[in-house]
Amino acid sequence: MSQTKTKRTAKAKGSLAKEYIMGIDVGYSHTKGVFGSGKEDKDTFRSTVRDGAIDINVSSTVIEYLGDKLTIGERGMMTVNEDKIEDPVFEPLLLTSILRMACKNDPDVEDITVNLVTGLPIAWYPAQKDKLREFLLNKKITVGYKGKERNIHIKDCIVFPQSAGLALTNPKEFEAGKTNLVIDIGGLTVDVSQYEGGRIVKFESYQLGMLKFYARVRGAINAQFNVEVDDQDVERFIEEGFVTIAQKQQEFNFKKHFQSHMDAIMLKITTDFPYRIMHKVTYMGGGSLRFKDYLPENNGIKCNEVLSNAEAFYNVGVQKFG
Repeated sequence: MSQTKTKRTAKAKGSLAKEYIMGIDVGYSHTKGVFGSGKEDKDTFRSTVRDGAIDINVSSTVIEYLGDKLTIGERGMMTVNEDKIEDPVFEPLLLTSILRMACKNDPDVEDITVNLVTGLPIAWYPAQKDKLREFLLNKKITVGYKGKERNIHIKDCIVFPQSAGLALTNPKEFEAGKTNLVIDIGGLTVDVSQYEGGRIVKFESYQLGMLKFYARVRGAINAQFNVEVDDQDVERFIEEGFVTIAQKQQEFNFKKHFQSHMDAIMLKITTDFPYRIMHKVTYMGGGSLRFKDYLPENNGIKCNEVLSNAEAFYNVGVQKFG
């Protein structure tokens, strides 16, 4: 069940106000959210923002933010800005995640209070955590969503390092005497954390995430076929196993690019970390699913590769706020 508190508001007769604990992972490729322990209390969408809305696309996620209509999760702007506060898509994506989850069970809710846990790539965490928390703490903003104005209040906020959440959700795997290497293949970065027991002893973030991989493949396709494709075209081509040019299926050596990118990731990791002598090596993040057939053999901890960070953030929130 969702961790919520419900009350009647004084300012609008019949309107509902609810208070939530939410764990939200605003990734560079996808935004993931968790607001309860049930299967239905989870949400994922693409981290893209586009100006305006196409009225015929009634199933689109559209918000009214600072006077503008924005379409979220479809073809649109993605960024690789390392500073979340300076990233123009971060706040709209975060607010959209809050709205989608809060309105999932109660479409009429107008006043949404959130105790939030979110995260940063682990190498950027020490320098940015306080700045991001100050930016979000006690934030109040009104956003239009599904024909209603929704008042969002981020009452409290915790910023947590990405890839470190696995130790919280699997404490027995991180007991004294055990060593773990956690490799989180995300949208922009590959975050690597080395554990001795429950302590992080070393960490790095490499800008070799899925957006970098798609850029590599995109450039190769454009050069080979003299076209102009974007990341979402690349994703579709990978899933289909071929490239569509002039309505014809064309062969393309995806395997070569997958293997080359995986080799680049492993070169970094094996140079900087004692990869071969760890008790367990765990791959997580959406990129680990895309690269599943190219990962080195491992006996990692079982987890939800896509939602693991958001689930860990939510669990931190329950411990702190619940």
